[in-house]
Amino acid sequence: MTTNQLIVASMIVLLTVGIGVGWGFQNLTANKSESTTTTKSTTSTATSSVYMLNLVEIMGNEWNSTAGAQPQFSVLGSHGLQSSANISLPANTLIQVAILSYDTPTPGSTADEAQVTGTVGGKMYLINGTTASMTNMSMIMSPWGANVSSVAASSLAHTFSIQQLGMNIPVVGGSTEIAYLYFSHPGTYTWVCLTPCGLGNNGLAGAMDTPGWMTGTIVVS
Repeated sequence: MTTNQLIVASMIVLLTVGIGVGWGFQNLTANKSESTTTTKSTTSTATSSVYMLNLVEIMGNEWNSTAGAQPQFSVLGSHGLQSSANISLPANTLIQVAILSYDTPTPGSTADEAQVTGTVGGKMYLINGTTASMTNMSMIMSPWGANVSSVAASSLAHTFSIQQLGMNIPVVGGSTEIAYLYFSHPGTYTWVCLTPCGLGNNGLAGAMDTPGWMTGTIVVS
């Protein structure tokens, strides 16, 4: 990612964090019973601290001279873009996940991959237009700033998923997603992308099975 891209990403994160926190506080109490990541009430958490995980997903990362570019999730932290191979999250704390995608839809994505599952309320907040691509935006078929439980499979670029917990956040190409998670118990989990966006005939090699690219570990403690 260039310096300009990083600056833009940082600015968008700051904007979406403000929108996301406001949306989360207003809607968390009404939707808390739908969460599949916890059985604990999250009402008290919604009025206290929120842990923020900001992810940037871009396509323009050279895998090698033969394969060319591969998609990659990175953590946007205080020191810029950092590896997503090992992500640490707190237990018993409301977690806001903001994902900024600078990518295009992945052919062959399925309706199951396009469902929002395991988030607080069973939904995510979709903001159209991380990139100024009218083609991608017209495929989403939802208004700016939509609170959604699914997206069109044709607009899906990737997912950010923890299969052990039944959690799936679909990532729309060229858009921003904000979702909330709550882990009641400590543990070590694997996050993955479910769309076949890597190398090989089936798209499951390369970035797909390499930590820090489209998979990694999440430690909840």
